[in-house]
Amino acid sequence: MREEEMRPTRFQTLKAQQLGVASKMLRNELTRRNFIKSCAVAGIAPTLLGLTGRKGWAEAREIILSNWGGDSGKAQEQVFALPYTEKTGIPIHVDTSPLEGRIKAMVDAGNVIWDVMDIDNFSAIKLGKEGYLRPIDYSIVNRDTVPGTSFDHGVAAYVMSYVIAYDKSKFPDGPPQTWADFWDVERFPGKRALYKWLTGALDAALLADGVSKEQVYPIDIPRALAKIEQIKDHLVYWDSGAESQQLLRNGDVSMACIWSSRAFALEKETEGRITFHWNEAVAYGDTWSVPKDNPAGDLVWPFIASMQDVDKQIGLLAVNAAGPVTTEANGQVPNDLRRLNPTDPENWKLQVLMDAQWWSENYDDALAAYTDLIAG
Repeated sequence: MREEEMRPTRFQTLKAQQLGVASKMLRNELTRRNFIKSCAVAGIAPTLLGLTGRKGWAEAREIILSNWGGDSGKAQEQVFALPYTEKTGIPIHVDTSPLEGRIKAMVDAGNVIWDVMDIDNFSAIKLGKEGYLRPIDYSIVNRDTVPGTSFDHGVAAYVMSYVIAYDKSKFPDGPPQTWADFWDVERFPGKRALYKWLTGALDAALLADGVSKEQVYPIDIPRALAKIEQIKDHLVYWDSGAESQQLLRNGDVSMACIWSSRAFALEKETEGRITFHWNEAVAYGDTWSVPKDNPAGDLVWPFIASMQDVDKQIGLLAVNAAGPVTTEANGQVPNDLRRLNPTDPENWKLQVLMDAQWWSENYDDALAAYTDLIAG
């Protein structure tokens, strides 16, 4: 789960901008994409205006892709969106922050803007069951992906992992190799970091407590939280991928549980001073999901299928260290990219795969308990 959605605190101060955007929309002077951009300039969420529903965009001949922005968002635009537009003539525009609450609000209000969304796989299961997503058309989209990463309402997009990233200069006698080492503050001194929004932390805690990889799920939440509490005074918590990098870059922590893509970026940036390994990494997958009543309709299925092409999957790995998900793509990764690929067989066998079904049923309660622990 990504960062919590910020409330639009400037909403009351932007009445003039909002009315201007709304007026243009009512006069049909804005395309769907320009409407989104105008809302961004005004500093408001388009859904707040109640003007963006399916009726207004019923014949949309463009696709709005919502992802998490930053380096990942730029990579998806470069690897997926621009080539597809060049090939088909269908514009692919990128918006950001496909949080569960936003998805529900759009669908409930009949004001759906997005067509394809990059969301957590457990969110795809949960939102699909609740009626907020369209079933994936697997007659067009390939379901032959890494086992445990594709579902009825979300097809695997890419795989990343929570890895142990560490500063080699802090450990002249040898770096941490396991989560038990991560928890050993005597042998491996210094602050360490976990994700503020929970995922990766509970799995790591149980592995540190001696649970085998095969027995991590179903997660024993009290046991995992008790293990985290043991080193609470030595922990800091990162809120975004950029912050996780900054904590290591600045020396605020000696090691961190962070996304493999960020760890690889740090390794390149620091010329190996900060590095990582795959041992006991916690793998997870995002999915391509489609909200109910998406304006572009069935135009989305060929686009999603195109993102499964071998060259696109390997291209995303090369640009953003996001692991290929299809069997075909994984079999064609060049040797020079295998080190950074979480789904490479040699790396995959060292990891634990997050159980998306378990998280779809337990995330909210687990996050509440974790938040209480780290805030207390």
